Amino acid sequence: MVQLLNPDMVSAGPPGRTGHIAVSYENYVLVWGGYRENPGVASNTYFSGAELYIYSCISEKWYLKKNGNVSFPPGMSGSTAVVIDDALYVFGGYGYHGQGCTNLLFKFDLETFIWSAVEPEGVPPIPVDKMAGWQYNKKFYVFGGFGNPDTGPSHEFQFVFYHLLWRGWTNQFFEYDPKKNTWSKPFTTGTLPSARAAHAAAVMQGKVYIFGGRHDVHRMNDMHCLDMEIMHWSGELPIKGPVPMGRSWHSLTALSERYLVLYGGFSQNNIVLSDCWRFDTVNHTWQPIELPFEKPRLWHCACLSIFDEVLIFGGCTTNILDLERTPEQATDIVVIRTYPKSLFRSCVDKTIDFPCNIWETLPHNIQSVLQLRFGYRSRHLIGS
Repeated sequence: MVQLLNPDMVSAGPPGRTGHIAVSYENYVLVWGGYRENPGVASNTYFSGAELYIYSCISEKWYLKKNGNVSFPPGMSGSTAVVIDDALYVFGGYGYHGQGCTNLLFKFDLETFIWSAVEPEGVPPIPVDKMAGWQYNKKFYVFGGFGNPDTGPSHEFQFVFYHLLWRGWTNQFFEYDPKKNTWSKPFTTGTLPSARAAHAAAVMQGKVYIFGGRHDVHRMNDMHCLDMEIMHWSGELPIKGPVPMGRSWHSLTALSERYLVLYGGFSQNNIVLSDCWRFDTVNHTWQPIELPFEKPRLWHCACLSIFDEVLIFGGCTTNILDLERTPEQATDIVVIRTYPKSLFRSCVDKTIDFPCNIWETLPHNIQSVLQLRFGYRSRHLIGS
């Protein structure tokens, strides 16, 4: 349970950023890392690794937890993260004191709010960024990414070299077990997806779905599935009907039932996308979702709220590769609803219109949400 050590530490929200991580945890969204573009400056600014922003889905407010003046872990972009047993694990990324990619693993205890460096046994993945990561049965899985195999231990995986950056795309697949504190390479059957980076993954009913990403000069639109119970890769899934265009730096979010939501990304023609699609994991079909807005995003993060809403934060709104223009980075939260509002959510939203002097007549759980949303002091962010 997230518990703010200083309930007055309320933030206006994180500065706009790209390449950060965002993870759902209970009633909250945790945001860490990333970078911002600096006009007229040769290098980017990486946000302090000591800062963790917490967004409450109940109060709809931002909170900031800061590790004093200690900049630890180092700020990075393109990392991946999961929450296991009240701890946030962050792996890999780019920007580690100018040394490029890393394969370091860090842990943030969500009860004590203390960072620590994890030193696992076993052979770790090679240093990469822009990989996909997920949690299953309290283990941390990492697939793909963009890095250089010469900077890490020897592995057998597909590697596609990109001479301009002396790095390349991989399809490495690893498992980290927090109980054993060990990296290992899981045995799988079937055909792994090709080497890629800036792809997206989502877990649904014991299966992981991986969509798109960049492979060499191609931004792909293939969907792959890994059955986590039998560790079997499907190969590229056959799709019935229309398919979203190829893309990288998009998001893929699992809803509570059967469906995945795809949003935005970067097209083959370097266009920032704002389209939204729903994937049916049973029938293997894509359906476009019409939204009441058009908000292009790439290299953003998406999480599922407790109200079954997809919350999207950060990312670029313009061409990230345009050298003549500083990319614009979003600070707002985009809310995507694929279902009608729940009765509870509708009640909360409607009661906002009533005078607060009658709130005491409302059910206790609705009172709690209204009090949090309108800034009443509370030592615990417990929701309702």
